[in-house]
Amino acid sequence: MPRIGLSSAQWRYCIKVGLAAALGFLLAQGGENQYAVYSSITAALIVGTSIGEDLATCSSRVKGTLAGMIAGMVAAAVLGPSTLAVALGVTLTALLTLALGWGVPVARVGVTLCIVTLVAHGANFVEYDMVRAINTLIGVVIGLAVSIFVWRVRARDEMPRALQRVLEAAATLLEAGTTGGQELRPLQSKLYDAIATVVKIAREAKLERRVELDTGAPEAHALQVVQLGLDVLAAALAEECRVPEVPSRSAVDALRRRLDELLLGEGRVG
Repeated sequence: MPRIGLSSAQWRYCIKVGLAAALGFLLAQGGENQYAVYSSITAALIVGTSIGEDLATCSSRVKGTLAGMIAGMVAAAVLGPSTLAVALGVTLTALLTLALGWGVPVARVGVTLCIVTLVAHGANFVEYDMVRAINTLIGVVIGLAVSIFVWRVRARDEMPRALQRVLEAAATLLEAGTTGGQELRPLQSKLYDAIATVVKIAREAKLERRVELDTGAPEAHALQVVQLGLDVLAAALAEECRVPEVPSRSAVDALRRRLDELLLGEGRVG
């Protein structure tokens, strides 16, 4: 079998998610509580790569649980366990989450709870939803506690590596575009994914600041790196599509100078 090497961050995640799942199960009374599985699942799902990511996941789990509970109990009370109740409950869950602007990921969480409520617990749906909500909250608390107190990682700690990946991907794409003879689409996708990662981390860092876990201000350097990445990506796409306004050689040289300056800045920071 091939040997698979894990990074320190991957090892950290594996240990933290296992610890969170075990604590979630234990503190929900384990085998003495038939719904302790939900505490364990929620705690494991909350744990991610940074506190900001965990807070975002926590918000989605709580909102989805609330929406699924409300819709499931309404459908069960009106129609009882039936195919029509499942259709109504799921539709209500989706309508509620989207109307409140919570998005499709939250709707998926709510839909899951709603279906389980109606299909497996139609006869005791109030008791089931209440106990499951309590166990979900236990899992949320455990997951956040593990994230904050065990190998604490903030979103801003992940930003330098993410910015470096954007610069490296931009340099590779820029070089391939000027030399020719190489398929650009995979390189474009790599740069796009790297930019999306930076945007995601920035959003999570903002969430951390909102709850006063991270008092740092947004970095202007990160915005410069993202802007450069987008400009390089736009130039590569224009070249690929043979747009008449293809960037001139001077424009490409300007992009390369900006890239060199930012790479030099990253070297000083590192």
